[in-house]
Amino acid sequence: MAHRGDRPREPTARRPRKGTAVLSVVTSLVVAAATTVAVLVSAPFDDPTGEQAAPVITADPGTVREEIVTAARSELGTAETGEGCHEYSEQCVPWCALFAMSAWERAGVDVENEQFAFTGDVYTTGQTKGTAYGSAQLETTSPGDVLLFGTGPQTPDSSRHIGVVEKLQGEKVTLIEGNTGDNPDRVMRKTHKLSENTFYGGVRPW
Repeated sequence: MAHRGDRPREPTARRPRKGTAVLSVVTSLVVAAATTVAVLVSAPFDDPTGEQAAPVITADPGTVREEIVTAARSELGTAETGEGCHEYSEQCVPWCALFAMSAWERAGVDVENEQFAFTGDVYTTGQTKGTAYGSAQLETTSPGDVLLFGTGPQTPDSSRHIGVVEKLQGEKVTLIEGNTGDNPDRVMRKTHKLSENTFYGGVRPW
C-alpha cells in the first residue's frame, strides 16, 4: 500500500532571484517608454493626404511675379466705393478682372486694365499672346498668374470670376480676388482646390 509519505518528491520549483526579477521589470519599462517615444515622434508625419509635407510655392524675390503679388496684397480689404464702383476703373461694373489686371499693370506688365472688364477677355488675350493654359495644365500654375473660374471664356455665365495667384501648396491655391465677399464686395484672400471643377484655365503674365 502506498502512503503519501512514500511518493517520490517532485523537484521544487526554483524561485527567480530578486535581482533577475527587478532587471526584467526595468527592461519592460524601457521598451515600453521607447515604443511610446517612437509613436509620438512619428505621429506628426502620419498624414495620408500628404498636404502637411507639401512645400509652399511663392514668387521668386525680385521678379515681376513677386511685384504682381505684392501689388495685389497691398489692396487686401479695399472695398467698393458704391454699387459696382471701385478704385480700379471709372466703370461701375463687376470688377474682379479690372482689379487683377491693375495688379499686373502696377508690376510693369504691358496691359491696360480698363480694357478687361470681362474676365473671358483676359483668357482670350492670353491665348493670342501664348501665355494662356487650359484646365489640363493647371499643375503649371505659378504665383503672379491669374486663374479663371467657370467653364470657358465665352460669356459672363461661363467665365464668372478671376483671381491673382499668391501661393500654392499641394492641391491648394491661394488667390487674391477683387469684387468678392458681401456688403460691400472687397479685395480678399481665398484658398481653393486647384481643380478643373473650379477653374477652366489660367494666364501667365505676358
